[in-house]
Amino acid sequence: MDEHHYLLIIDYLEGNISEKDTQYLLQKVQTEKEFADAFEDIAEIFSAKNNLNRHNNRAYRALSRLNKSIDEFEQEQQPATPVQVVKTGFRLKSWLAVAASLLMFIGGLIAYRAVQRGKAGDTLSNAIYTAAGQKKHFTLSDGTGVMLNASSNLRIAADFDGKNREVFLQGEGWFDVKRNTAKPFIVHTGKVATQVLGTHFNISAYGNDGSIRVSLVQGKVQVDMNNDISKRIILDPGKEFVYSKADGKILVQDFTIPEITGWKENKLVFNYDSWPDAAKKLSRWYGIKVSLNDNELLHNKLKATFNNIPLTEVMQQISIVSAISWKINNGELIISGK
Repeated sequence: MDEHHYLLIIDYLEGNISEKDTQYLLQKVQTEKEFADAFEDIAEIFSAKNNLNRHNNRAYRALSRLNKSIDEFEQEQQPATPVQVVKTGFRLKSWLAVAASLLMFIGGLIAYRAVQRGKAGDTLSNAIYTAAGQKKHFTLSDGTGVMLNASSNLRIAADFDGKNREVFLQGEGWFDVKRNTAKPFIVHTGKVATQVLGTHFNISAYGNDGSIRVSLVQGKVQVDMNNDISKRIILDPGKEFVYSKADGKILVQDFTIPEITGWKENKLVFNYDSWPDAAKKLSRWYGIKVSLNDNELLHNKLKATFNNIPLTEVMQQISIVSAISWKINNGELIISGK
């Protein structure tokens, strides 16, 4: 595996990656065992370097394996100029050196990439991620249940058990929050912060979607924009908060529970989705690149529900009721008008 792919993995874990690169990266995780092993090694080191309260032998072993692999990679390279020799592997080696230092000197607060970018990565203790086509259910230390949809990640603040219970979501997640009136549970999704005491709700905040949605099933949630109290919204059950990234407008509207939570029961739901949105959903659900090959599709909507069936069956059924044709070529789903 080359340096570019190592750095893509690190960028993914730090949340500094485009949706296109995320789909490419996570598809490789699903299809290439060697790549998946390296992904897990880097994730182990990343987790350990941001959780300085415990010694992590697994991370040491992962670091050793990665260093060996990188050394072998660099020995195989034949750069054309001395400048390339200096540049090759520099960023990656630097990051791994810092990771090693953190593992050797637990209690240190150095985080090379986080400091370099001025991000909040050095305040996060753990990251849980899902690949395209994968869902994951887990329980946080406070008893809160979380289910992540495909191509998502959740980062947990290092002081999660302190004054506030804070997490950072990219993608889509369902939360069953353990009630604790003394410690609010806060989900950060870009400019939107959703605060609760104990409730059931869904948040959809994919990087390449045009909106962020907070949908409340039970209880109450408080939604803030950029910590602006004047824009604070309190949601009641059956209502969802929709923030448009394009124009910053906020909408509160009704929603149907199957539409929002169907993915938890392996139901692929399209509720008058535009074809560009449907293509994103198909890509995440099945871990395949999807291309729209006809501008006419931009004017059409799709309404349908599919209960955990293969992609080919989904497309066959859609083609019966919609004016589309489709094919899969070299691992890419291409959709056209008839």
